Amino acid sequence: MKKLLILLLTLTSLFASTDAFTAYKNKEYKTAFIELQKLDSNPQALYLLANMYYSGTSTPKDTTKAISLWIRSAKMGFIRAQYKLGNVYYQGKGASKDVQKAFYWYEQAAKQGVVKAQFVVGGMCETGEGVKKDSQKARSWYEKAAENGSKEAEFFLGVIYQNGKGVDIDLTKARQWYEKAAAQNDAAAQAYLGMMYEESLGVKEDLTKASELYEKSAKQGFSKAQHRLGLLYYYGLGVKKDVDKAIYWNKKAAEQGDIFAQSSLGAIYCKIGLHKHEDDEEHNHTNDDH
Repeated sequence: MKKLLILLLTLTSLFASTDAFTAYKNKEYKTAFIELQKLDSNPQALYLLANMYYSGTSTPKDTTKAISLWIRSAKMGFIRAQYKLGNVYYQGKGASKDVQKAFYWYEQAAKQGVVKAQFVVGGMCETGEGVKKDSQKARSWYEKAAENGSKEAEFFLGVIYQNGKGVDIDLTKARQWYEKAAAQNDAAAQAYLGMMYEESLGVKEDLTKASELYEKSAKQGFSKAQHRLGLLYYYGLGVKKDVDKAIYWNKKAAEQGDIFAQSSLGAIYCKIGLHKHEDDEEHNHTNDDH
């Protein structure tokens, strides 16, 4: 009889959770709100209920209640709640900004394999935000994130090895990490890899390859690549000389506030103006001779 009672309670709970989650998924929020409240020991239910309190969906908005529910869910090991709390405390939205609490919850999610959290924890360890600065731990977390496919982590590892942050400078490893990120279409990695080929950093100079990488990055709006590509077009390095394209790409970067592109663009316009002035002078002298 006792076993039968337990079975009935389990089935009731199962059906209730199915009803609650189905209602939430189907955006039947009034029903979902009622059903989720019945699942007081279910971490996913607590998480979803917290979302509803936080946004004021089918209930008055109550960020304090939302955070308390996320914490309960997170303490049960629910990774979405852990990552959410990291964001809440880091951004100070719904709670006072607290980078130490943010780091704690990001790290809990990172330990469970959440790639975004692993990358964020790596960044916080690198900068010393919310935790003691530790370049070794930063690299370790970036490597975990990179192993899980984070192109951002791959790029940062490239920077670490190129600049020797907590490690010996290793341009081969830097290039390899940039290549991994660039293969995932990371604009920053494409630009930095392009610079390695332009400046012969650990690789044989290849201006054509540099221009191709810059163009991929520039088309995604990365200002450093736009500026570099503009210069290659201006001087005809790795590409056919094209002043119009040089102006186009430098202007794109300059509009984003890139001071180097602004300077280059000014210099290009000055040279164009000077050449035009010289041509006009020559034309005037020719007319005078006649």
